Amino acid sequence: MNTHLNSIRTIALVCIAGKAVSVGFSSEEASLATSVNASITTFLMFTLCYLSVEYGIQFFIIPLVREPLGVISFKRRKDKAVEQLEGTVINLAEGVSPLDTPKAQEVIAYTLGTFAGVLTNEELMSLDNNLKAFILGEPTTQISVNRRISKFRTHDVYHFGWNIAKRLKIPNTMMAEFLKSQFPWQLADVEISTIAKKLSSDEGAFTLPKVEPRLPLTPLFLSPRNSVSVKFR
Repeated sequence: MNTHLNSIRTIALVCIAGKAVSVGFSSEEASLATSVNASITTFLMFTLCYLSVEYGIQFFIIPLVREPLGVISFKRRKDKAVEQLEGTVINLAEGVSPLDTPKAQEVIAYTLGTFAGVLTNEELMSLDNNLKAFILGEPTTQISVNRRISKFRTHDVYHFGWNIAKRLKIPNTMMAEFLKSQFPWQLADVEISTIAKKLSSDEGAFTLPKVEPRLPLTPLFLSPRNSVSVKFR
């Protein structure tokens, strides 16, 4: 701001000087000394007028209008903020539940279909309820599965979590905490930080594959007759 003001002052002084010179030498009959004196006098008069106007505006007019303008600006910002807030509330009230979004529906169907053949009804219902609570951001304190499941290995838990996290855009650490709470038997000796790092790991034996987010997430139907163990070196 100061740079712009200094530039304006410089231009103004140059213009004043030019005008003063033109006025001082406008008379053909005046001597050189007279013309110079007239130019200097005109320059000083114009400069004094310019400074009077500038500082009059800066120290008298601006302070008078600054507060009213500030109040007007504040009211406009406040009204805009209120409108945005009201619009957000309306959108939330009329919005779709997180559980009804296509991605959430896909994840829930994938979970139920994948574990339908290997979990008891109680376990499957508990996993379904806890997954829905997790999607809604609610706490999940109940354990869904706390036993060994045939051919459902630690890396299957990782891939199950990875498939969900990628579609729901959930951070790995949050996903790891959820997996640890739902499958404590499979993840008994694994820290949450390690789970978060290994969600995308393909090393070791597993039955559940990772499914790229761009592909449909279809249930694998875990069962002894459909399970295929894959080993990577």
